[in-house]
Amino acid sequence: MKKLLNILLEFVELTIIGALVFVIVYVFIGQLLQVSGSSMEPTLHDGEQLIAEKLTVNITTLNRSDIVIFNDPTDPTKLVVKRVIGLPGETIRITNGFVYINNSLLEEPYLNAGTYTNLKHNHTLKENEEYKIGEDSYILLGDNRDHSRDSREWGALHKSSIMGKAMIIYYPFKDFKILINSNNK
Repeated sequence: MKKLLNILLEFVELTIIGALVFVIVYVFIGQLLQVSGSSMEPTLHDGEQLIAEKLTVNITTLNRSDIVIFNDPTDPTKLVVKRVIGLPGETIRITNGFVYINNSLLEEPYLNAGTYTNLKHNHTLKENEEYKIGEDSYILLGDNRDHSRDSREWGALHKSSIMGKAMIIYYPFKDFKILINSNNK
């Protein structure tokens, strides 16, 4: 009986430790997410599941082309995934469907060929107007520009609103991909 009680106590102890480790990892280090919609195609697809890490967002600066997770500025109950395009202190301008950072054309190899960054009348970013990005703020755009609600609509997003950085697509397994950007420009 004593042996059975020891086994039961060890099981409870391991369960509690496991649950605590999970909570600490989930709250402070990483989060599992499912992509919903087509705004990040061709990089991310509807239904894919990814891991976002939360630690480095708070201790380092974000880089251009990082894929980040944040609460939707128009509906804070929803998480959104977009790409960092403009960095703090930079000037962004969209002219004839192309993005310019500090008057230099931004090369975007992650976009499908022929993709243009179009603007609509009610957007914060206006055609051929320079927009100065504030301190600790970022311009975030979806890769599928025709089907993305992003900074063109709601402007720059403050770093404090960004929860994490997408790291790995882990499901479906055939789409496994590491998303860490080694070519930040």
